[in-house]
This record gives sequence, structure tokens and C-alpha cells, in this order.
Amino acid sequence: MWLSVVLLNGTFYECAMSGSKNLKYLEMLCHNKSNKCLEELPKVACGQTSLSSWETEEILLTLQAESQVVGWCVIVTAAFLSLMITCYGHCQSNTSHLQKRFWKIYTEKEKEQFEKYFEDYATKLSERNLKSVFENKKLEPFPMPSFRAWEEASALDSFNINQQIFSTLHKLVEDSMKENDSNETQDTMVNLGEGETV
Repeated sequence: MWLSVVLLNGTFYECAMSGSKNLKYLEMLCHNKSNKCLEELPKVACGQTSLSSWETEEILLTLQAESQVVGWCVIVTAAFLSLMITCYGHCQSNTSHLQKRFWKIYTEKEKEQFEKYFEDYATKLSERNLKSVFENKKLEPFPMPSFRAWEEASALDSFNINQQIFSTLHKLVEDSMKENDSNETQDTMVNLGEGETV
């Protein structure tokens, strides 16, 4: 991005190209100019040349125009490549448009519900603590997620088509349910092994 801005401005390009070693390019810039143009060309960008003002202005305008053309080429090329990469990614993706749309809506709704739950739980916890201080009431236990649960819910995750998991929280809940199911299955097997009726 900064490269295109520098090229559109033209100052850097003026300095670089007026001091170029390419003789053919320099001769093109000095075409129909005075004999000392080639010698004075490196000084044009600094404004310390002895060339006439119209020659200096013409050279600077030519360099600025070239710089802007190159700058726009960089921008168009970057935009085209970005479009092609995006299109290729969408075409090669295993997820359908509807799945991605559902994922987007799900994450938005989950975020909204998170905000509501945060506000609700923060309000209840602050009320409980204030009642304890001002009314000298005994504190009731307040259910809060463990530190590990906070860490797991805050981890980065991405959409996985094989698992149909739409967020980190969704993955955490699904893993927790699988863990509970496997524990119940193990308990049942132990009970059956001991000859108890389940």
C-alpha cells in the first residue's frame, strides 16, 4: 500500500529515475532539450539544476506522470490478485455459501448472547457483593466458569466442515458433552461389571 502512495506522489520516483544509469531512458527524457540536459538531469529532482525552468518543469512532469502510471499499475495488479485469490478460495472451499452465511449469523448471535450474559452475570455478582457489604448478608455461592473454561472459550477457532463446529464456545460445549457421555458410558460399564442394575 505504501509503495503505491509513494509512486502516486512521484517524489521518490523523480529522484530515482533522474539519477538512472540507463542511457537510453535518460536520452528519452532529454529529447529536444539543451545539450547540458544529460549532465544536469540528476540535479533536476533536487531543484539545483541550471536547466531552464520550462525544461526542468517538463522533465519533472514526465517523471511524475510515469510514477503515477506505475503506482496505478501496482494498485490495479494488487486488486486483481486479491480478487483472484478470493475467488479461488471460494471456488476451492468445501463449505457452501449457505454454511458460511449460517456461520456468520451464528457468530453474530452468539456475540449478542455473550453480551447479554456478561451484563446479566456482572449485575448479579455486583448486587450480591454490595448486599454483602451494605446489608451484612452472608454470601451465597455464585456459579462462575472456571479459569480453564474462560481460557478455552477465549481460544481462537475456525469453522470446521468435518465437525460442524461454528465457534470456540460451540466446540467447548460439544467437547464437554462428549466427555460427559463417555464418563456416563464408563460408569454404566463399571456398574454392569459389578452386577448392579442400571
